[in-house]
Amino acid sequence: MNRNIAAWIRERRGMTLVELMIAVAVFGVLMGVVMGFMVQSRRSYSETRDRAQIQQSMRAVLSLLTAEIRSAGCDPLSAGFDTFGIANATLLQARMDLNGDADFTDNNPDETVTYSFDAGAGELSRDDGSGAQVVLRNLTNAAFTYFDQNDAPLAAVPLNATDRARVRTVRVQLQAEAADGEQVTYETRIALRNI
Repeated sequence: MNRNIAAWIRERRGMTLVELMIAVAVFGVLMGVVMGFMVQSRRSYSETRDRAQIQQSMRAVLSLLTAEIRSAGCDPLSAGFDTFGIANATLLQARMDLNGDADFTDNNPDETVTYSFDAGAGELSRDDGSGAQVVLRNLTNAAFTYFDQNDAPLAAVPLNATDRARVRTVRVQLQAEAADGEQVTYETRIALRNI
């Protein structure tokens, strides 16, 4: 029995240098594939997260903007003020009398709200009378389009007082560019309910 073990030990050989180099090369290729997959997965995750953040921000701003535009023109005491103080492609000022005191100048609740898009900075700002606050950054475009009761666009912006009184719906378009270069666009059409 000892002889069999001794013979087995003598016949046993180690790996040659060529076999070792092949094993290292195969391991290197496998690690390269795994690392490439991990890097691509991380990049995809970051792009998806970035796009989701942009979409979530746009939805939140559109929700706020929708509520305020829908309330525009609220005039329970028939004081007779303009629904929109300013209405052009990148600036909208909505007026409403939410507390029923026959004016639209109160800040609590916000009765005059102005949204403006600064194309140079890529920012949409909201001003409730206490100063403009940026509500959305990194936009490539933001536009307001106004429609009359026949659903015809009022194209001569800025709208004069007569055309501002004819507005029945407002289309809001927001565009941003995600980190991967893909355009993210949100659009909504808001009907005024107090006209």
